Amino acid sequence: MILFLDYDGTLHPSWIFEVGAGRVTANTYEGPWLVEAPKLQQILEPYLPRIEIVISSMWAYTKGLETARRMLPDSLAERVSDSTWLPGMECDYRSALCNRFDCIKWWLEQRRPDYEGPWLALDDDDDRWPADQRHRLVHALGTLSNPQVQSELAAKLSSMIGAE
Repeated sequence: MILFLDYDGTLHPSWIFEVGAGRVTANTYEGPWLVEAPKLQQILEPYLPRIEIVISSMWAYTKGLETARRMLPDSLAERVSDSTWLPGMECDYRSALCNRFDCIKWWLEQRRPDYEGPWLALDDDDDRWPADQRHRLVHALGTLSNPQVQSELAAKLSSMIGAE
Protein backbone atom coordinates (compact mmCIF):
# COMPACT_ATOMS: atom_id res chain seq x y z
CA MET A 1 0.00 0.00 0.00
CA ILE A 2 1.16 3.54 -0.73
CA LEU A 3 0.47 6.29 1.79
CA PHE A 4 0.76 9.84 0.47
CA LEU A 5 1.68 11.91 3.51
CA ASP A 6 1.27 15.64 3.99
CA TYR A 7 2.90 17.54 6.90
CA ASP A 8 1.36 21.04 7.33
CA GLY A 9 -2.12 20.84 8.78
CA THR A 10 -1.74 17.07 9.14
CA LEU A 11 1.23 16.35 11.41
CA HIS A 12 1.21 19.82 12.94
CA PRO A 13 -1.14 22.81 12.70
CA SER A 14 -0.84 25.31 9.88
CA TRP A 15 -2.34 28.10 11.96
CA ILE A 16 -2.72 29.14 15.58
CA PHE A 17 -5.95 30.96 16.34
CA GLU A 18 -6.00 33.60 19.06
CA VAL A 19 -9.13 35.17 20.48
CA GLY A 20 -8.89 38.68 21.79
CA ALA A 21 -10.70 42.01 21.75
CA GLY A 22 -13.82 40.32 20.36
CA ARG A 23 -12.16 38.85 17.28
CA VAL A 24 -10.19 35.80 16.17
CA THR A 25 -6.74 36.22 14.65
CA ALA A 26 -5.01 33.49 12.64
CA ASN A 27 -1.25 33.37 13.01
CA THR A 28 1.12 31.13 11.10
CA TYR A 29 2.19 28.14 13.18
CA GLU A 30 5.92 28.31 13.94
CA GLY A 31 6.57 24.95 15.57
CA PRO A 32 7.33 22.55 17.03
CA TRP A 33 7.06 20.56 13.82
CA LEU A 34 5.54 17.14 13.19
CA VAL A 35 4.18 16.86 16.74
CA GLU A 36 1.63 14.28 15.55
CA ALA A 37 4.25 12.01 13.94
CA PRO A 38 4.36 9.73 17.03
CA LYS A 39 0.57 9.28 16.76
CA LEU A 40 0.96 8.43 13.06
CA GLN A 41 3.68 5.94 13.95
CA GLN A 42 1.40 4.32 16.51
CA ILE A 43 -1.51 4.01 14.05
CA LEU A 44 0.69 2.68 11.22
CA GLU A 45 2.72 0.27 13.37
CA PRO A 46 0.66 -2.89 12.63
CA TYR A 47 0.87 -2.19 8.89
CA LEU A 48 4.38 -0.72 8.44
CA PRO A 49 5.95 -3.70 6.67
CA ARG A 50 3.31 -3.32 3.94
CA ILE A 51 3.34 0.48 3.62
CA GLU A 52 5.38 2.64 1.28
CA ILE A 53 5.29 6.32 2.24
CA VAL A 54 5.47 9.02 -0.43
CA ILE A 55 5.74 12.52 0.98
CA SER A 56 3.18 14.80 -0.64
CA SER A 57 4.11 17.79 1.49
CA MET A 58 5.72 20.86 0.00
CA TRP A 59 8.44 20.29 2.62
CA ALA A 60 9.93 17.62 0.35
CA TYR A 61 10.33 20.33 -2.28
CA THR A 62 11.47 23.24 -0.09
CA LYS A 63 13.70 21.25 2.27
CA GLY A 64 14.51 18.28 0.06
CA LEU A 65 13.35 14.70 0.32
CA GLU A 66 16.13 13.54 2.65
CA THR A 67 15.58 16.36 5.13
CA ALA A 68 11.81 15.81 5.08
CA ARG A 69 12.37 12.08 5.58
CA ARG A 70 14.73 12.57 8.54
CA MET A 71 12.13 14.68 10.33
CA LEU A 72 9.95 11.57 10.79
CA PRO A 73 10.45 8.90 13.48
CA ASP A 74 12.94 6.27 12.27
CA SER A 75 10.37 3.54 11.64
CA LEU A 76 8.39 5.89 9.37
CA ALA A 77 11.47 7.39 7.72
CA GLU A 78 12.55 3.89 6.68
CA ARG A 79 9.30 3.48 4.75
CA VAL A 80 9.67 6.74 2.75
CA SER A 81 10.54 5.98 -0.87
CA ASP A 82 9.88 9.23 -2.70
CA SER A 83 7.96 12.49 -2.85
CA THR A 84 5.35 13.72 -5.26
CA TRP A 85 7.75 16.46 -6.42
CA LEU A 86 8.90 15.17 -9.79
CA PRO A 87 10.86 16.92 -12.51
CA GLY A 88 8.55 17.90 -15.35
CA MET A 89 5.39 17.91 -13.30
CA GLU A 90 2.44 18.84 -15.47
CA CYS A 91 1.30 21.19 -12.76
CA ASP A 92 2.87 22.88 -9.81
CA TYR A 93 0.64 22.20 -6.83
CA ARG A 94 1.60 25.51 -5.34
CA SER A 95 -0.48 27.10 -8.09
CA ALA A 96 -4.23 27.53 -8.28
CA LEU A 97 -4.20 25.35 -11.41
CA CYS A 98 -3.39 22.17 -9.55
CA ASN A 99 -4.40 20.31 -6.43
CA ARG A 100 -3.03 17.53 -4.25
CA PHE A 101 -5.05 14.82 -5.97
CA ASP A 102 -3.65 15.86 -9.38
CA CYS A 103 -0.10 15.65 -8.03
CA ILE A 104 -0.71 12.20 -6.57
CA LYS A 105 -2.26 11.06 -9.85
CA TRP A 106 0.74 12.45 -11.76
CA TRP A 107 3.16 10.66 -9.41
CA LEU A 108 1.30 7.36 -9.88
CA GLU A 109 1.32 7.77 -13.67
CA GLN A 110 5.05 8.55 -13.74
CA ARG A 111 6.42 6.31 -10.98
CA ARG A 112 3.94 3.42 -10.82
CA PRO A 113 2.07 3.29 -14.14
CA ASP A 114 1.07 -0.36 -13.64
CA TYR A 115 0.29 -0.09 -9.92
CA GLU A 116 -3.09 -1.56 -9.05
CA GLY A 117 -2.67 -1.83 -5.30
CA PRO A 118 -4.31 0.29 -2.65
CA TRP A 119 -3.25 3.82 -1.91
CA LEU A 120 -4.37 6.41 0.59
CA ALA A 121 -3.63 10.10 1.22
CA LEU A 122 -3.44 11.65 4.68
CA ASP A 123 -3.86 15.35 3.99
CA ASP A 124 -5.62 18.49 5.19
CA ASP A 125 -6.15 19.64 1.60
CA ASP A 126 -9.23 18.19 -0.07
CA ASP A 127 -9.52 20.95 -2.69
CA ARG A 128 -11.06 19.55 -5.88
CA TRP A 129 -10.63 15.96 -4.69
CA PRO A 130 -12.90 13.92 -7.00
CA ALA A 131 -16.00 12.51 -5.31
CA ASP A 132 -15.32 9.04 -6.75
CA GLN A 133 -11.85 9.06 -5.14
CA ARG A 134 -12.77 10.38 -1.65
CA HIS A 135 -12.43 6.86 -0.26
CA ARG A 136 -8.67 7.28 -0.80
CA LEU A 137 -8.45 10.41 1.37
CA VAL A 138 -8.25 10.82 5.11
CA HIS A 139 -9.05 14.51 5.42
CA ALA A 140 -7.03 15.67 8.43
CA LEU A 141 -9.23 18.47 9.66
CA GLY A 142 -7.66 19.65 12.90
CA THR A 143 -4.51 17.55 12.29
CA LEU A 144 -4.00 13.95 13.29
CA SER A 145 -4.64 15.07 16.88
CA ASN A 146 -8.36 14.85 16.02
CA PRO A 147 -9.70 11.49 17.29
CA GLN A 148 -12.08 11.28 14.31
CA VAL A 149 -9.14 11.59 11.90
CA GLN A 150 -7.25 8.90 13.85
CA SER A 151 -10.27 6.57 13.71
CA GLU A 152 -10.81 7.16 10.01
CA LEU A 153 -7.15 6.47 9.21
CA ALA A 154 -7.12 3.27 11.28
CA ALA A 155 -10.37 2.07 9.71
CA LYS A 156 -9.22 2.76 6.15
CA LEU A 157 -5.88 1.03 6.75
CA SER A 158 -7.64 -2.01 8.17
CA SER A 159 -10.10 -2.07 5.29
CA MET A 160 -7.47 -1.62 2.59
CA ILE A 161 -4.67 -3.87 3.82
CA GLY A 162 -5.98 -5.62 6.93
CA ALA A 163 -4.02 -6.71 9.97
CA GLU A 164 -1.34 -9.37 9.93
